[in-house]
Amino acid sequence: MRRSTLIICLVAVLALSIGIFILYTLPDDGSELSQPEQPHAETIKDFFSELPENVKSINFLLESNTPFILQRDPVNGEITLDAEDAIFPADLFMIYTMFEQAITLSRLVCVAEDASDAQLTLLGFGKPVMSLRIERIDGTSIDIEIGVEQTAGQGRYIRKKDSREVFILNEIQQMFLIHELEDLYDLSFLPYTISPNNEESLFSIKHILIEAENNVIELQKRSDEEFANAVFGTPMYKMIRPVPDDSNDYMVQTIILENVARIVPDSIEAINPSDMSVYGLDRPARLTISTNEWSGTLLIGNRNAERGGRYVMIEGFNAVLFDYSDSYSFLDIDPAQLRTLLIWLYNIEDVSSITYELEGETRVLKMEHNIGEPVLQGWLDGKELSTNNTRRLYASAFNITQNGATDAVIPADPPVYTIIVDFNDGGSDMLELYRLNDSHFLIVHNGTNRGLFTTRMNVQQNLLSRFEILDAGGDIPML
Repeated sequence: MRRSTLIICLVAVLALSIGIFILYTLPDDGSELSQPEQPHAETIKDFFSELPENVKSINFLLESNTPFILQRDPVNGEITLDAEDAIFPADLFMIYTMFEQAITLSRLVCVAEDASDAQLTLLGFGKPVMSLRIERIDGTSIDIEIGVEQTAGQGRYIRKKDSREVFILNEIQQMFLIHELEDLYDLSFLPYTISPNNEESLFSIKHILIEAENNVIELQKRSDEEFANAVFGTPMYKMIRPVPDDSNDYMVQTIILENVARIVPDSIEAINPSDMSVYGLDRPARLTISTNEWSGTLLIGNRNAERGGRYVMIEGFNAVLFDYSDSYSFLDIDPAQLRTLLIWLYNIEDVSSITYELEGETRVLKMEHNIGEPVLQGWLDGKELSTNNTRRLYASAFNITQNGATDAVIPADPPVYTIIVDFNDGGSDMLELYRLNDSHFLIVHNGTNRGLFTTRMNVQQNLLSRFEILDAGGDIPML
């Protein structure tokens, strides 16, 4: 290497060293923008803490978003959401959590006790991500600003306005504090007190109306008085449409009630939509639910297969929502699935006699109900029966269940099985079974074809065998 070249290299190295020295010894006048070093454990201190009863309201202003206010009622302590553009009720959990989080910012990490103007700008306080003003009952207030996220670690910088003391708002705290207005809406269809994990709340639903394109189902819960006077096993809900009938409580709960309780749309798709047909909401299916205190209707639109969800609207709120859940199977349910399997139920105390007409044979069971002993007396065609035989023969008349729906009309041939029930109050009821084929029998109740069939004609054979046992002086076995 030439000597001149070596001299040039040495001079270059020396110049670089001097430059680095000068850079690190410059005063902190903003020419070098650096975030504060990571803090040590001893820098943890309280940032702000206030008792709820001392706070009147908290004003939130997010960057490029709608401002909103959380107000606290000084009398009952209730927190309410106040925003000019609010279109849905507030999610109570969200607004209470935000309120509590905003007034209890204690034990935060302090990263700078006297940050420079340049550092404050670098940390996001020139244009805060969020500003909030906490107004006290006594008229005083405190302004807080939240800046950018840390470049190392997790969390955002936070300070009191005009203060040079900078703290770190950790990830959990910012998760509960930094929200846009839409995050604070309660988008659930049913009141939050009704949930699939609370059976009592589920059954507080008194009326259900499902109006789909080719299907209308209407269910009505029986009143407390009806339940008090009903036989054990009577279902809670009776079907009004498409046919008057008792319902199957298990099917109503699992197919309708539990699914409806899970309807909590995930997001707002469009506010004040101009073209409802885009979402299939120009001719929506309708779900109307009523309790003693509340009634509401959900409008149900198209399913978006690509996104795996459905467009819906809550009637009264002009916004399209999107629901990713799969809670809408009740739209396609066959009403026959909701019917109770039991054909009829009666309290034995209300029945005075039962007439059985089976295979050309007519047998009559008469009963008397006594205040003293025996409580129940029975006679089959005039022959006295024991109390147990009377109860078991009575029960066999009602051991008939429906197996499904059919479009069959009432056949011209006479019924193969008829039961007539006479009541103590003078009324009566009649059930007829008409043969459709070797295994299916159409059920006709009081002359009305409800479109149900049964395959349980083993009851026919059981009755014949019971009559044979009684005629021989024996005892009917328990069902």
